[in-house]
Amino acid sequence: MLGMQARDLAVEYYRRKFGTDASKTFIHLVREVGEIAFAIERGNVDHAKIEIAESIALLYHLASIYGIDDIDDSIIRIYSKKMESFAGSNIQSK
Repeated sequence: MLGMQARDLAVEYYRRKFGTDASKTFIHLVREVGEIAFAIERGNVDHAKIEIAESIALLYHLASIYGIDDIDDSIIRIYSKKMESFAGSNIQSK
């Protein structure tokens, strides 16, 4: 496992756990999102960080199931267009 990228490691883990069953993967993702909400509600930042990381890993796995190998490129394409809607507005950013 040494030398694997985080995305590849996550996809391989969930491939072994769920195979290509998108429904099981999605159900697990929903549970993780619930855990994020619980952690935020309780003010447990460390727990929230872990659950967010697990949720991202599950989303990578779902992307691989659906053949989205260039997820970063897809995100750039989608959000570049969305950002154009803010042109000339005074939207605050962090």
